[in-house]
Amino acid sequence: MQTADRTVLVPVPRHPLGLPQGSVRAVLSLAIVGLFWLLLLLPADRDVQIPLYLYFLLGLVLLFFASHGRSIDPEGTSHRSPLGLPRGSIRGIILLGTVAVVAWCIHSDRDLLIARLTPSTQQLPHWPYLLGALLGGFFFGWIIRLGPWKGVYWFQDLQAWISLIAILVLGAEIVIRLFIRPNMDQEIDLSLFGKILVAIVAFYFGVRS
Repeated sequence: MQTADRTVLVPVPRHPLGLPQGSVRAVLSLAIVGLFWLLLLLPADRDVQIPLYLYFLLGLVLLFFASHGRSIDPEGTSHRSPLGLPRGSIRGIILLGTVAVVAWCIHSDRDLLIARLTPSTQQLPHWPYLLGALLGGFFFGWIIRLGPWKGVYWFQDLQAWISLIAILVLGAEIVIRLFIRPNMDQEIDLSLFGKILVAIVAFYFGVRS
């Protein structure tokens, strides 16, 4: 009597965009700190200020640091580091780049640095909504990832699409703030855009945490 072989197909874990685990979070973190650096390094004749929502996004960069050694690339595993770079490269770039930019700004014009880092009175009323977008987006993503669909392909593909949207939205923000807004006679209100951006990026960090 022959027993038929039964092959159980187990979904192979895939990471968004086919990149090593943590790569999309690394790209998002670099984009966030890159925007922060650019705004600080703009000439003194450019009337810019660090937007309040960027501080909330920088909080997600700290989360990337905290999760780097656990959910991204635990020691003793064979996982490739984010973007295939040597272990710790992304954290080193973010840390050293931020220290270098802040040190240069202190050396060149300390008062301008403080002025750009100090939120205006017009920005402060938005912080409860930004905090809600941050916490709501992150914990919604964290709850979603606990479902039984975590290992199926459609959920993995959904994460990839979310990562693409987050990167595109953040890229659009950089273009608008640095190239479009300064050349317009009328001020653009980006407060709603900032809340949406925080919610999307936080959701992705939550679903991948």
